[in-house]
Amino acid sequence: MRKLSLFFILFTLAASLKAAVFTVTSNADAGAGTLRNAITLANNNGTTETDYIYFNLPGTSLTDITIALESELPAITSNIMIDGQSQPSELLGNPNIRISLVRAVAAYFNGLKIDHASNVAVYGISFSNFKADPAGSLDEKKGGIYLKGSSNIIIGAPGKPNCFGNCYAGILSPFTTSREDIQNIEIAANIFGLSENGLNSVPNETGIDLSFLKNSTIGGDAPEYGNLIAANTRNGIALGSADGPITIANNVIGLDKSLNLKPSPAANGIYVNGATSIPNITDNVIGGQLQGILVDYVNGGFIIARNRVGTGFLGTENFANGTGIHINFSNTKSIIGGTTTAETNYIAYNKTAILIENSYPISILKNSLYCNSEGAITFKGQTLDVAKIDVINAGQVSGKYAANAMVELFYTDECNDCQGKTWFATLNTDGAGNWQYTGAVTGKVTSLGTDANGATSNFSKPELNDANVLKQNVFCGEANGSIKGIKVYNASVFQWYNTVGDLVGTSNDLENVGAGTYYLKAGQLGACDVKSANFTISAGGNGIDDSKKKITDAICGASNGSITNIGVANDLQKSWYNAAGNIIATGNDLVNVPAGTYFFKAGSGACEVTSPVYTVNNQTKSYMTKDVVITPSSCGNKNGRVEINGYQTDVPTRFSWLDGDGNEVATTEDLSNVFPGVYTLMASDANGCANEAGSFTISEADLPVIDLTKMQTFTSCDGQTISITGVEVKGTTQPFRYKWIDQERNMVSEQLAFSALKAGNYQLLVSDKYNCDVHSDFIDFRSLKRETLVVPNSFSPNGDGVNDAWVITAAENYPSAEFSVVNRHGERVFYSKGYAAPFDGTYRGKPLPTGVYYYLIDLKGECGKLSGSLTLMK
Repeated sequence: MRKLSLFFILFTLAASLKAAVFTVTSNADAGAGTLRNAITLANNNGTTETDYIYFNLPGTSLTDITIALESELPAITSNIMIDGQSQPSELLGNPNIRISLVRAVAAYFNGLKIDHASNVAVYGISFSNFKADPAGSLDEKKGGIYLKGSSNIIIGAPGKPNCFGNCYAGILSPFTTSREDIQNIEIAANIFGLSENGLNSVPNETGIDLSFLKNSTIGGDAPEYGNLIAANTRNGIALGSADGPITIANNVIGLDKSLNLKPSPAANGIYVNGATSIPNITDNVIGGQLQGILVDYVNGGFIIARNRVGTGFLGTENFANGTGIHINFSNTKSIIGGTTTAETNYIAYNKTAILIENSYPISILKNSLYCNSEGAITFKGQTLDVAKIDVINAGQVSGKYAANAMVELFYTDECNDCQGKTWFATLNTDGAGNWQYTGAVTGKVTSLGTDANGATSNFSKPELNDANVLKQNVFCGEANGSIKGIKVYNASVFQWYNTVGDLVGTSNDLENVGAGTYYLKAGQLGACDVKSANFTISAGGNGIDDSKKKITDAICGASNGSITNIGVANDLQKSWYNAAGNIIATGNDLVNVPAGTYFFKAGSGACEVTSPVYTVNNQTKSYMTKDVVITPSSCGNKNGRVEINGYQTDVPTRFSWLDGDGNEVATTEDLSNVFPGVYTLMASDANGCANEAGSFTISEADLPVIDLTKMQTFTSCDGQTISITGVEVKGTTQPFRYKWIDQERNMVSEQLAFSALKAGNYQLLVSDKYNCDVHSDFIDFRSLKRETLVVPNSFSPNGDGVNDAWVITAAENYPSAEFSVVNRHGERVFYSKGYAAPFDGTYRGKPLPTGVYYYLIDLKGECGKLSGSLTLMK
């Protein structure tokens, strides 16, 4: 009854605790009217309804509204709002921030501590000097506001900001070994790393440093919710081990209130880490950072859209970051930009716009990238093909990329690096990778490819490939030199120059020029043009260029050799001759000829030229197997097999298997379904190359053998059932499968050693891995006799040869039984499963003292347990 009365008293007291307002009237560290006292009173007022802490500090100076703490305040419980805007005076340079909270001693501690609480709001307070021991561990770091294991927390709001400067972190949730999520956190309209007026640098190490954040928002859906974050030395926003949806929106990072740079050259603007996090990073302005946005090990998928990275709202401001956006080890489909231009990120004036490191697939769509000094998109630890452009003219852009992919077209920037500044078309490739845009082309063009998986490569640039260039020297005193076959991508303008800078040609190929040195400049009238190597056309040549010739040898004596890719000035007709001087072909290439020597003549009269002699060799092949698996035939069946898994050098395409009598038995690469014997593989190809690739013997697999010589039989305690052990099956064709059947051929067990079967006649059937079967005769287990277990209650281990061990009659009939002996203190001095070696009165090699001991015998199953006393005598 007393406990029940106490319950009603406590319940009545709790019900009487209503929401209250506690006003701070003293800026002292402790005592009546202080912030410390107000927090204590609010904490003691219960958590059912929201309590309010307001301020009414007297005075007209900054000192009067500054609370200088000498130790950490009490942790705040749930349902408390602390509103610095309630202070009547405005003395901090920001009319919406009216209270200054400062650490005033050398010891390290937090400003406000919210530990495992919910429904807490903080407004209108400036937090300063809440630093951490530089040598302290991560879980010992300090912040202006400390969060741990808490939820539904609001820090700042439009028109009600807080300010954080000269702290280790403005807002901190520490990284601890045991995860404690903070959830539904809203951080809006605050100032981090600047003075209360938003103009002067007052750096924190990190503005917002939160571990284990979940389902939360930093900033908000409109600009007035965004935080002003600048001058912090390590991170503006750092989220470690985040989880679930996270919104980071409308924040201004690296700039002051007037949008002037307050750079942090060693810091990350936004850093998000967390394998299961789903960050949505939108509408932020980020400048002056080492890395604007760093997304690290985020595999829940992310969106980065509508941000200004390295530039501002006009797009002409130079707010350069080192790297604009860095994606690292994130391997879930994610997007930078979007499918509409409304999602465009403007990424400009950085060193590198986007760095993708060991991450796939990342889609980069409809963004505006320009004037990034060291490149637009850089890949590290991976390579993606670029969507090259083959044709650019006033009414068409076309090329070839991956099949079933997407290509975006952009007009390039003014910084001569072919970065895509202005999107104007999105095209899908066909099954062969072809794509084409038809329409007015009004500027210099670059392309961006996104493959079928959603991974975007880099922008295309003018590119030259001269691997197949054909150069013709001048001959017969005419201007008939030429340079052809250079493949050019992303170019609409082709300009050939000589060494004195004269323009001598405006096509992809240079033709009909005299002796001299020339080079090609290609591009789009200054849009990152590319220049070729120098090519020299000599005088007095024979008009033949065979520097790129290709001679294909004949194979195994067949007429399948060729000589191709030899150029002749003016494309003169060739006549091909064999070693005997007979004309065997006319045409540019010589094909389908046997091994031998050949040359050609071209032209006529005074300008007839004769080529060098070219040799087509004969090439032989040798087909020899390796990695062969032979499966023997089994059970007397036609089921032998030879499986070929590789060849030593050349690989055949045709096969003929011969048996020992020379008869062909198969034409497949692998031989199957044959009897034991010797088989030979003859291998060949379409060119007539053939040889014996290998000879193989298929043997007969031996049958398993059932060995009953070691079989032991046991009866149950009641004599009704039997068990057997010791049966062995020998052979090399494991694994074996077992089946015991009764005389009606019913299966009674699938174990080699069975137990608890009714006494009867049983037969053992054995199958091997080839499904070959053997069986024993039927065995009669009906005549077994039960032998009673006899347990002595004393023995004398004195070495006289009489009763020296505790011998239990018939113990061998119970191989699964457990035998234990304990002393009078309950300590076990003997244990045995089965009773192969009797108890000899010793423990750990030393004789046990005389006296009374106790035994417990667990016979297992229905046999039950036996127990009693055991006297050890000397």
